[in-house]
Amino acid sequence: MKHTPFDLTYGRTATLPINFTVETYPVQPINEENFQETLQRRAYTLLSTLEEKRRIAATYIEHSQAQQKKRHDNKLPPITNKFKVRNKVFLHRTKAEKQWSGKFENK
Repeated sequence: MKHTPFDLTYGRTATLPINFTVETYPVQPINEENFQETLQRRAYTLLSTLEEKRRIAATYIEHSQAQQKKRHDNKLPPITNKFKVRNKVFLHRTKAEKQWSGKFENK
C-alpha cells in the first residue's frame, strides 16, 4: 500500500472540499464533557498509525532504490581496463568545466 506525502506528514489522507458533504470523524456530536477525550483519542490514533506508515514507506523506498540501482548497473558496460596508481590517463575537460573548476595544476 502506497502512502502520499500528506499521509506520511499528517497521518491521515487529505480532505478535499467535495468531501465536506460526507460525514467525517467524529460522527457523534461533541459536547464539552467528552471533547478532551475525543481529541486525545483522535491524536493517539493518528500518531500510532503514523510511525507504522512511515516505516512501511521507508521499506518501499529502500526496495525501489535497490531496483533502480540494479537496473542502472546492468546498463553499464563491464570494466575491462584496470587502472593502477601512476598510470597515465586522458583527462577530458569541457569549457564549462574549466570555467567552474578553477586552474588545473599538476602537482
